[in-house]
Amino acid sequence: MAIAPQSTTPLCSKVNYDLASNLIISYDPKVAASAQPPDSQAKSAAIERATEVQASLPSELPSFVKPMLPSHVTGGFWLGFPKKFCDVHLPKHDEMVVLVDEDQQEFNTKYLVDKTGLSGGWRGFSIAHKLLEGDALVFQLIEHWKFKVYIVRVNGLNEIDGALGRIKKDSRNPQRAEDMDIDLHQNDIQERGLVTYDQSGDDGEYIDSEVSEGLRFSQSVLEFKDIKGIDDFSIVMDGLIIDSEIPKHFQIKYYDLCCSQKTYLHENLLKGLNVQLAVGIILETVTIADAIKACKVTTTRDNFETWDKTLKAFEEVGMRVGFLQDRISKLIGLLFESEEILEAKRNEQVKAEDEMRVMNQKLCGVREAIKNLNVEIESLEMKCQKLKPVFLKEANAPW
Repeated sequence: MAIAPQSTTPLCSKVNYDLASNLIISYDPKVAASAQPPDSQAKSAAIERATEVQASLPSELPSFVKPMLPSHVTGGFWLGFPKKFCDVHLPKHDEMVVLVDEDQQEFNTKYLVDKTGLSGGWRGFSIAHKLLEGDALVFQLIEHWKFKVYIVRVNGLNEIDGALGRIKKDSRNPQRAEDMDIDLHQNDIQERGLVTYDQSGDDGEYIDSEVSEGLRFSQSVLEFKDIKGIDDFSIVMDGLIIDSEIPKHFQIKYYDLCCSQKTYLHENLLKGLNVQLAVGIILETVTIADAIKACKVTTTRDNFETWDKTLKAFEEVGMRVGFLQDRISKLIGLLFESEEILEAKRNEQVKAEDEMRVMNQKLCGVREAIKNLNVEIESLEMKCQKLKPVFLKEANAPW
C-alpha cells in the first residue's frame, strides 16, 4: 500500500508494467541507477514515519520495517527479510509469498528459506510501484504467506498523515482502532524485533540482514564467439542475469552444451518469458542431455519419446534443442528400427521354415511314390525278360 505518491521521474517513463498479467514488459536499469539518491536525513525521516505506520497497525499481526537499498530497487532486485522474523513467522521451505498493495493488487514472489528473502517476483513489485532507494516499506503479515505492504516515499513524506488516517478508518475492529495510537518511540518497536535497519558510518547507510547477489541486470551480453571460458559465461534473459537461479554444476554443463553448438541455446527464447520458466527449461535441457548420454540399449522407447516431446515443447518457445532431438532420433533409429527390421526378418524366417516343413512333408510323399514306382518298374522289367523268348518263339512259329 503506497503511503504517499511519488513525483514523476524519468524512471517512470522507462517502466512498462502489465498489472493484469503481472509481467514487466520493459525496463531501463540505466535510468533507475541514475536516479539521484536521497541524503541520510531523508532516509532517516522515511524510516521514522514508516515506524509510525507500523505502530498504528494491529499488534497481533506481525510486521517489520524495511528501508530500500540500491540492491532492492535496481540491479540485483533481491530483498532480504529479517532472519528472526523469518524463523518465527515464515515457512521452513521455499514458498510462494503474496504481496498486496494499496489497490489490493496481488503480486506473487518467491521466498527462499536458505536466503531468508524474496527473489523471483520482487523485481516486478519494485518496478510496478516505482520504488527508490530510501523508501521505507512496512510489511504486515495478514495471512499465511501473505503480506500487506505499506510504502513510505522518501520524496513524499508530507502526505503520510492522510494515509495513517486511512489505516485507522479501514480497521474492522473498534478495539483495534483504539489501540492504533501512533508510537514514535523507535526503541519500543526494536524491542519486538520488527525493525530491520541499522545505521553505521557518517552517511547513514542501511545494513541488510542477509543480502545475496541474486538476479541483476546486464549492461551488455558478450557474443558467444568472444567467450573464452566459463568465467565469461553468463545466462541472460531480457537483460537480466539469472545465474543465481541455476546451480553451479548445471551452469557448467549448460555452458558445455552451448559450446558444442557455439551459441547461447536460450538466446531465442520468447521475450517476456517468466524467469522461473526459463530457468526450468534450461535445467530440464541439461537433465535430458545427461540422460541421453547415460542411456543404454535397455532404455525404453517411452523414455526417448518423453524426452523428444519435452524438447519439442522447448523448441516451440525458442530454445535451441534441435541437436538433442537429432541425437534422440538417431538413437531410436539405431536401437529400435534395427530391432524392428530384425524382428521382421525373424518372422520371415519362421514363415520360411513353416513352408519348408510343408514342402518336406510333400517331399516325403513324393519319395514314397517314387519307391513304389521303382518296385513296379522292376517287376515289369522281370516280366519283360520272361516274355522275350515267348515272343521270339511265337514270331518264328510255322504258319
